[in-house]
Amino acid sequence: MNTELTEMDRESPEDGGAQTTPQRRPGRGGGALAMLALLVALAAAAGTGWMWWQDRASAGQDNQRLMQEIARLDAGDSALSLKLESLRDEIASLKASGGGEALAALQQRLESDRDRLGELERSIEEQLTLSRSLQNSTAAMHSRLQAAESGLASLAAPAVNAGRDLDLAEVDYLLRLANERLQLFSDRDAADQALALAESQLAALDNPAYLGVRQEIAAARRALARAQMPDYLQMAAELDGLQAQVPSLPFAGASMAVSTEAGQSDVSWWGRLKSSLAGLVTIRRSADDVTLSIDDKDYLRQRLWLQLEMAHLALMRRDSSGFRNALQRAGETLGRWFDGDADAVRSAGRALDELAAAEIDVDLPDISKPWNSLRVLRSSTPLPTPAPPSVGSETADAEEPASTDGGQ
Repeated sequence: MNTELTEMDRESPEDGGAQTTPQRRPGRGGGALAMLALLVALAAAAGTGWMWWQDRASAGQDNQRLMQEIARLDAGDSALSLKLESLRDEIASLKASGGGEALAALQQRLESDRDRLGELERSIEEQLTLSRSLQNSTAAMHSRLQAAESGLASLAAPAVNAGRDLDLAEVDYLLRLANERLQLFSDRDAADQALALAESQLAALDNPAYLGVRQEIAAARRALARAQMPDYLQMAAELDGLQAQVPSLPFAGASMAVSTEAGQSDVSWWGRLKSSLAGLVTIRRSADDVTLSIDDKDYLRQRLWLQLEMAHLALMRRDSSGFRNALQRAGETLGRWFDGDADAVRSAGRALDELAAAEIDVDLPDISKPWNSLRVLRSSTPLPTPAPPSVGSETADAEEPASTDGGQ
């Protein structure tokens, strides 16, 4: 910078000398150009100086940072040298006090301990590897056991469900059978036995969900025990016995015809001829004096049997008026066409009178509630199928068989 300024100072007297030379006087245009060149030169010199000053400032900062880092390293080196000196002093003191052998023994022990530690680490690594393999084997065995348990559960679940469904189906059949035996045949004993079997089957299931059904079964059995019912089976058996006696009942006038045939056995051939021809011709003189042919007798026996059969059907329907009317018509047929003096006819007439006096139209207890409740419970059991119908619809469906049975 100073060198450039000196050169400029040297050049300026020469210029000035040139300007003061009287022989060379430049014009105004040349002076302005020289002034502009001087200003440009001054600006360039100022920029160069400014840049030099900035470089010197940044270089000074870098040098300062470098000196600080060197000082820090020197301080660390000094501290390390001090530590090394202290260690040398300690080693020298140990050697001077005879601790070299102890130090060597200690180093040997350290080496042996390092070897043992390495062996122990290798053993630990082996044990860890074995433990990991055992854990993997245990996890695989556990997964297989879980798969086997799930398979057994999946196999056992259908069997348990099938057994439960089978037991419930058996209970449903017993309850339906009890209702049918009472409604169709009025067989109180058979209905009570079916209810008892159904109750024992539900008790064996040991499911609190069916406690209400068991209570309804107990109530139905108590209602059966209180009911005053005629012995329909005995009455049906008596009607069957009367129907079995119909082919052997004697007709009115059969004994007189037998005596007449016995008295005419010694008549001449003309009399025997007339008697043989008389069997082919029937002469009805009045309503009280009638001679029946074989076809008429068969017709009357069939008529009496059908009248008793109508009484049997009315007994099954619990139709009191139809039962009495059928027995009354059977009694009229028996009294008009059959021999009233015969013991069999009189016994049949007394049996008809006793049957007509019996009351067959009685109020039967309703034992269909357990069956309906069981059907509702079975239909509302959750299954892997679409949602079952509502309880109200199932109850309505369950009441239809009971009403139908009652109508029959």
